[in-house]
Amino acid sequence: MNKTFLALIISLIASIAIAFLMYSAGVEPSLVKVLFVVSTTANFFVIWIFLEFVIYRDLVSLTELLLSFLKGDKSKDLKTKSLNLKVSKKIHENLCVLQKRKENEIAQLIERANFRSQFIADISHELKTPIFTAQGYIHTLLDGAMEDEEVRYKFLQKSARSLDFLDKLVRDLLELSQIETGNIVLMCDHFDIIPLVDEIIEDFEQQADKTEVSIKRSKKPPESIVYADYVRIRQVMQNLISNAIKYNIEGGKIRIKIIESIDNVEIRVADTGIGIPAPDLPKIFTRFYRVDKSRTKIRKKTSNGLGLAIVKHLLDSHNSSIQVKSKVGKGSVFSFSLQKDKLKLDGKRPQIEALDII
Repeated sequence: MNKTFLALIISLIASIAIAFLMYSAGVEPSLVKVLFVVSTTANFFVIWIFLEFVIYRDLVSLTELLLSFLKGDKSKDLKTKSLNLKVSKKIHENLCVLQKRKENEIAQLIERANFRSQFIADISHELKTPIFTAQGYIHTLLDGAMEDEEVRYKFLQKSARSLDFLDKLVRDLLELSQIETGNIVLMCDHFDIIPLVDEIIEDFEQQADKTEVSIKRSKKPPESIVYADYVRIRQVMQNLISNAIKYNIEGGKIRIKIIESIDNVEIRVADTGIGIPAPDLPKIFTRFYRVDKSRTKIRKKTSNGLGLAIVKHLLDSHNSSIQVKSKVGKGSVFSFSLQKDKLKLDGKRPQIEALDII
């Protein structure tokens, strides 16, 4: 409806009401007519000005805002525009909030789509190598190499290694998926982490001896009680120590330190390996990420790039976080903290003090 016509209708209705009240009060009809004309004129201008400068200009501004949203303009750019809103200022703010939410949702959808695409590419690459390797050896045997006993044993052994790697990759993927979707329930209890660390060191001694890497734990404290899931913390330590061996130098060292504070127990795994370049540090906990050029040349051992991703998620579920400090050519230190008391498990995450390279 045209604002002029609307202002006229409202002013006439108001003036008629005023005239009726004055006539009922006994005012002379001639004076009532004059007051009717004067009030109609005055009401018209007041209402027209109100509609023009307060209501209609707000509506025009809001219409421009909606058109900007439809064109794809970002909310951060629209905030800088001077809309001079009065009555509908709150509506404008709410529209901007809704637009921001929509932009965040779209950004998340794009990020998830990119992640899915990258994940499919990564998993395809990871699966392709062991499958093609085993397939090549088996087809070679079927094509006639089976008659040679030495070749047959050698090829079957290599095929078995490829299939073992494939099996571990699939199991790690399934476990990581369960952790991320929250399908794994932690079975937390109080236990001494010292025997757990010693047991894992014994498990890896043979692997470490092959490259003359020594693994030692600090003698103090004699015991250290934490509140956590024993199986999952064992898994965390296994991944960290396995990486420390895999990416260490021949004759290198691995030192495990357990440091107690009032509420927390900090566990550090330090190695004298080749280290991690600073630009790669934020990415090493991403699934399938490997610092191939600098790290895999020293060890001809396969890695599926999922170990540290699993470590990160398991520690997140313990209300903790994995910290890392590394220097290329000097080594790396991985550190995390666990709560001592189950009543403080949901408290603040402990602050990790500065880490020292061996």
